Parts: sequence; C-alpha cells; structure tokens
Amino acid sequence: MDKNSGIIIEEYQEKYNDQVKNVIGTTLADIDVIDRKTLPIDDEDLDKIRQIYSGKGKFWIAVKDGKLVGTVAVRDLGNNVAKLNRMFVLVNYHGSGLGQELLNTALLHVRLYGFNKIVLNTHVLMHRAHRFYEKNGFIRKEQKENRYFYELILG
Repeated sequence: MDKNSGIIIEEYQEKYNDQVKNVIGTTLADIDVIDRKTLPIDDEDLDKIRQIYSGKGKFWIAVKDGKLVGTVAVRDLGNNVAKLNRMFVLVNYHGSGLGQELLNTALLHVRLYGFNKIVLNTHVLMHRAHRFYEKNGFIRKEQKENRYFYELILG
C-alpha cells in the first residue's frame, strides 16, 4: 500500500500548531540536529505562522488521518525573492515522495506569485536534505557556521 495514500496537503490551520512544532522538533531530533531533551521546540515564528507567512507567503501542512506528517512554508523576502522555510517530513515518510510533493507545492506557489528566486538554508548535518535540494536544482552558494545556503533561480 502507498504510504502517501490518504495524505492531504493543505494550508496551515491554527488547530495544528502544536503538531507543527512536534513534526519539526521530532524530525530534527531524529536526524540528530537537536537534542531530544530540548523538545518541544520553542521557536518564535511558529507562534506567529499566520503573520509571518502572509501576503505572498504561505505555510502548508501534510495531514494523514488528522495527524501532521510534514510541513513546508514560503516567506516573501521582497525584491521577488522567496525563502523556503520549515520543510520537514517525519522520518517514517522519508523516501516516500512526500517531500517532493511538498516542495512542488511551494515551487508552484512561488512561480504563480512571480518570484524570480527562491533561497533556503539548512543545517550542515541534514545530508539527506542537501541531496534532495541539489537534485531539485538548488545550488549551494555558501556556508556560514553550521548552515548551508542554497538558491534556485526561477525562469
């Protein structure tokens, strides 16, 4: 049976706020980017999703049977540049194609809204993410401390 069967990608709803924090925190802990003792994560932008990802920005969630299994967001940085944020899929869904579906949702949105470029950053330990973004045409531009910075020029 297809692991993604029954998964719906939809716009963020407030009732999922705790689950958003759980998916992001659990995923980061599962891939050893953060210590599990620091859960739940306390990240200011996750308390203001509607405000931060407004205008030409957007935040999506992947839901299966009422439970969140993935997230992705786009933030408008101005000057026709978008930032891909909060791209997370629970480890049990890695390799299922869900990440690609979430990314495709975000890329469709940025193209519809006329962005020229999309940027992102990711932790240096997120090796699977690096391969995923590079496979999707993102170019690693630089490293600052424990982060790699990528960009994709949209044509």
